[in-house]
Amino acid sequence: MSRSTRSASLLGAAAALVLGLTACSSDGGGEYCDLLNAAEDDSSLADADPTDPEAMEEFSNRIQEIVDAAPDDIKGDWETFASSLEAASDPESVDEDAMTETMTALENITQNVQDECDIDMS
Repeated sequence: MSRSTRSASLLGAAAALVLGLTACSSDGGGEYCDLLNAAEDDSSLADADPTDPEAMEEFSNRIQEIVDAAPDDIKGDWETFASSLEAASDPESVDEDAMTETMTALENITQNVQDECDIDMS
């Protein structure tokens, strides 16, 4: 798999995460869950154009807010996800190990969001 393809796959995974959030229902609480629920109301996140630096900056800022609010047991996975988004902007920096780590982080995030916020991202 080429670096460009891996980068596109990573951006696709990020889009899937945001689209999953926008397709969910929830009755969770707390700042973490509130931020995740806010993604439901912000279609600009799901529609963010990965080639638009301004849109990607807004997307990254929103993810960073979630990272900052995430509980300690999932914060590392959110940090991995956020870092991978930054790395995806430079296809030369994306490698197979980073992709594997990111996919594992996304699986953990999906389960955590279900457990903590009652948001089904499947």
